[in-house]
Amino acid sequence: MQLHWIWLATRAGLGDRGRMLLLQRFADAEDVYFAETGEYARVEGLSPEAISSLQEKSLAEAEQILADCQRENIRILTWQDARYPAALKNISDPPMILYYRGILPEFNDHPFIGVVGTRKASAYGLKLAETVSKQIARSGGIVVSGMAEGIDAMATRGALAEGKPVVGVLGCGVDVVYPRCNRELFLKMERCGCLLSEYPPETKP
Repeated sequence: MQLHWIWLATRAGLGDRGRMLLLQRFADAEDVYFAETGEYARVEGLSPEAISSLQEKSLAEAEQILADCQRENIRILTWQDARYPAALKNISDPPMILYYRGILPEFNDHPFIGVVGTRKASAYGLKLAETVSKQIARSGGIVVSGMAEGIDAMATRGALAEGKPVVGVLGCGVDVVYPRCNRELFLKMERCGCLLSEYPPETKP
């Protein structure tokens, strides 16, 4: 159930590695939620602070985040979903939840390549970012960038121009436009690309 995944993702003092330790012992987030304190204590590597946080069973915060997602047309991808990126899933501390707007690409069927760089790029650097990103898209790759001003934004525009999947990974909620000068690009990504974040709605940069 998404509610329990959000609850797990928002436990203070746990961290993504701690959450992975729990999922190695329990079947899913719902099982983690309904576990007794003694079961948490048997998970090696959990701090007292993490165990205390897991004992807090209120779902109010998770319910609010879920309501915000429904209101803002933000979708949720949990660690157990089949479309969760396999390469991300296999790192030591993958995020439990990915929030997204737009069209989620089939990550597991295509190579994806990060194109990132300076915010204050030269004209040559901007042109090269656009050209390289177009070539990646034409070759069947998925361009992934950070949506920052400069190289990131130009790489995103280049891939979008080819009409191919492109992903913007944000350090804020997917409903937060940052930087504001990229507002038009954000709107286009919502229609033609995918805005992706591990942070819940309204999270500031």
